[in-house]
Amino acid sequence: MNNQHFVNKAFRIFVINSILSSAGVVLGTFVDAIILGNAFGAVGLSVLAVSMPIYAVYNLFGYAFGVGGSLRVSESIGAEDRDGVRSYFTQAMVFAAAVGVIIAVLGSLFLPTIIALTGGAGIASARDYMWPIVVMAPIFILAPVMSLLIRSDADPFLSTLGIGVSVAVNLVLDLIFIFGLKMGVFGGALAMIIGQLCAVFIYSLHFFKKHNHLKLSRTSLSPKAGAQLFQGGFGIASAFIYQGITLIVINNLLSVTAGGGGLGVYNILFNVSLFAYAIFDGISLALAPLVATFAGEKDTEGVYNTMGLSLKTAVLLSASCALALLIFAEPIASMFGVADNLPLVAQTIRIFAFGVVQTCFNCIMAHFYQTIKRPSLAGLIYFMRGLLLLVAFSAWFIPVFGVLGTALAMVAAETATMVILLIAALVIKKQGGYRNILLFREPIIAKDKLYETTLSSDIKELENCVVEIEAFCERLDIDSRNAYFINLTIEELATNIINFGFSDGKSHYIHIKIALFEEDIYIRLRDDSTSYNPFEEPEKPDEGLDYLGVSIVRKKAKSFAYNRTLVFNNLLIIL
Repeated sequence: MNNQHFVNKAFRIFVINSILSSAGVVLGTFVDAIILGNAFGAVGLSVLAVSMPIYAVYNLFGYAFGVGGSLRVSESIGAEDRDGVRSYFTQAMVFAAAVGVIIAVLGSLFLPTIIALTGGAGIASARDYMWPIVVMAPIFILAPVMSLLIRSDADPFLSTLGIGVSVAVNLVLDLIFIFGLKMGVFGGALAMIIGQLCAVFIYSLHFFKKHNHLKLSRTSLSPKAGAQLFQGGFGIASAFIYQGITLIVINNLLSVTAGGGGLGVYNILFNVSLFAYAIFDGISLALAPLVATFAGEKDTEGVYNTMGLSLKTAVLLSASCALALLIFAEPIASMFGVADNLPLVAQTIRIFAFGVVQTCFNCIMAHFYQTIKRPSLAGLIYFMRGLLLLVAFSAWFIPVFGVLGTALAMVAAETATMVILLIAALVIKKQGGYRNILLFREPIIAKDKLYETTLSSDIKELENCVVEIEAFCERLDIDSRNAYFINLTIEELATNIINFGFSDGKSHYIHIKIALFEEDIYIRLRDDSTSYNPFEEPEKPDEGLDYLGVSIVRKKAKSFAYNRTLVFNNLLIIL
């Protein structure tokens, strides 16, 4: 079994919370679309359509700094680099806030130009919705940054909770402001802002937790440092640049060919597509901290196992999503209050369903390449699917097929991107000698200098482990003194974890890994109990005797560290 149990458990927890989080983010604008569509008809949907490029800009910076920061934080946690964790966290927060302030100032000054550029020049109520959204730019950018950072610091539940609270607040206040207080589209914008503020408050609770790694510190805030952090997440975040550009192009194409009604239909399709994409983003955002952490630990099999689970989950969920869209297209379309255009909306949704599986594969591979520091491949995927091919197919199909052309363009762009990606990966694999099309550069660790095993909560299994470790040390000619301390370390720490960490009566496991790096011996123990650190002084007198062995390990080790990483306890001891 080795590390597979831990990969499965971490992936399951992260993917559930990440999908819920991504769905929650999309649900905010989805709720606005439903309520504004039912309250104001095509005008309300058109207002949302022309404001979507603004949200795309916010997501660009929020995800660039959030993904870039969270990947660096995950790698630093995996490498036991506390200073690195705090430095990257501080940079992500400060640069995100600064960019938000700049956007708020410039957006306020040039709002009429922005509205005209996004295709809303003829919509009188567009300003009422967009000016409060523009003024609160820092909040809209900081919210995803904080959500991604706390998720990378082993708190996916709080990330999901913050987004859930945001959506609930947005929904309730939409109903109060729009239908109760008759505040018009301005009420919808105000509800969205208050919802985001509530999410930021929930995320902030993470910083008061015992095992929180995220603390502000003195660090470089130079433009170069900001650019490097931004670049770390740009491969993923570039999708929002392309999204903003394509929204402007498609809005203007539809304004000419289909008028305001066409914009309304496209806004429904856009919101439905975002909801489908939320599933794929959830899988992608789940794999990112896991892959980054395992890469930081030089755990190649952990990386491959995570990707195997991600792709299997993607196929299952994307196929289910496509089937649901095909079957329930009419009920989905009717939620937006467009009785006159119901058949047309349902038809666009069904066409879009045929590109769902391709979209899922493209998104997951782009996130993976960004995580393993191949941003050029990630950026290329998003450039093709989000801009080059989508704009080209839209310019071709919309004048011919009208609103249906938008759905056809999405399917064609995603399909072509997937085909190009697979061909390119196979060519690179053949040229570079990679194990598979994941193109992951494996850390060089000689297999004969590595020992790993997984123990259950049965203390008897530890006896066999000790025998295997003795044979491992003998095979590598490790001197008797170091061999003794390796066994002492494993025996004492594993015994304490089993006796005091596994105290809830449930099934638990410990993964043990010993690796030789030059002159040092690295020992890593990972267990899936709730937070338990055997290096802490015991509070109960009857645990004192067990702690004596641990204290010997502390004195003899060159260094030792405990971290709550992902959803596990991790011990690193260097002898």
